Amino acid sequence: MVRSLPQFPTPEAAPKLSGKQYADPKGFFKIIPPDGWKVTEYPQDPRGKVVFIGPEANVELRVLTNAVEITSVDQLVAFCKDVEKRLGFNTNIKKGEYFGRAGVQRSFTIKGIQVVAHDFLVGKVDHNLQFSAPQDKFQKYLPLATKSMETYEPVMKEMTGEDLKQHQVAKKLRLAQLMMEQKNYDMARGFVKEGLEVDPKNTDLLKLDEELKKKK
Repeated sequence: MVRSLPQFPTPEAAPKLSGKQYADPKGFFKIIPPDGWKVTEYPQDPRGKVVFIGPEANVELRVLTNAVEITSVDQLVAFCKDVEKRLGFNTNIKKGEYFGRAGVQRSFTIKGIQVVAHDFLVGKVDHNLQFSAPQDKFQKYLPLATKSMETYEPVMKEMTGEDLKQHQVAKKLRLAQLMMEQKNYDMARGFVKEGLEVDPKNTDLLKLDEELKKKK
């Protein structure tokens, strides 16, 4: 009688990076994302922006570029502190060198989602790389996300005053939308107001302003 050998589960392949580099359609950056992660783009947003969505819920690697008026890491720290003040909680701002570039790191947990974000300046553009995941999944995917962020290549672009205006408005609009989702209507109104100060005729901001007028 021939006995069959015991069957052992095949080990999962180690997580790896994609074999193809992702190039931002708007020309702000290049990066090699984690292999198999879904790509979500934002063609209507004037900023360089992409989200790579992982294999489990709420596991994401985001890249966002913004035209800014700041020119130094110290000013970038001040900017992050202003964002922190608006959010109303500690984001553990640290100035240092990340992925070979002087910049700022922020780390925090909100509603069970752990986040680490890196910002650095290239010319007049702020490059933001952010990895987020549920607290019990964060360490599992952090090494892969970090490896991906290490492949990041910013592209120097000359930014005009009109570029800065468009990026500012896009940012205020997105912040207002996020605050709407959180039902924080006062902050949403503030961001809409700031956006309309830059572009008083922006149809998306005006529409959101009308929606907010109906909220208590």
